Amino acid sequence: MMNKNTKPDKKKLVVVGTIDFGVVEDLKQRLNGDTYKVRFVQKGISVLIEILDNDVDLLILDLELAGVMGVEILPVIRRLRPRLPVILITDDFTHRIRKIAAELGITYQAYKPMSKNETEAIISATEKIVEKNAVNTMVI
Repeated sequence: MMNKNTKPDKKKLVVVGTIDFGVVEDLKQRLNGDTYKVRFVQKGISVLIEILDNDVDLLILDLELAGVMGVEILPVIRRLRPRLPVILITDDFTHRIRKIAAELGITYQAYKPMSKNETEAIISATEKIVEKNAVNTMVI
């Protein structure tokens, strides 16, 4: 039971699936504080488990994962959580990846290697997505 001085945990859960240590470090430095609870996972199966076991507010998915690749689990993610916002990170600039992202409703697509500007764009997209979802889920 919560006492009246205890605030409920209002942090938004962001799952980051990547094996790229640089991406982890860049995002870890920026997605901290009272707004986000961030979980970093390296395996495709771990991404799916996080989505199944938790109320995830945003998935930041690098196409490079250990085990099952991100591009292979995207259709599964869409079947499990069709409205889950997804930010895709990739170093693949091919038309095939852009087409997959468009077909699966990817919210934002970022490219590696991660520059400071690209990291800032991901943070900005994260803030907009979380803010939009908070407004959409408010009970009046």
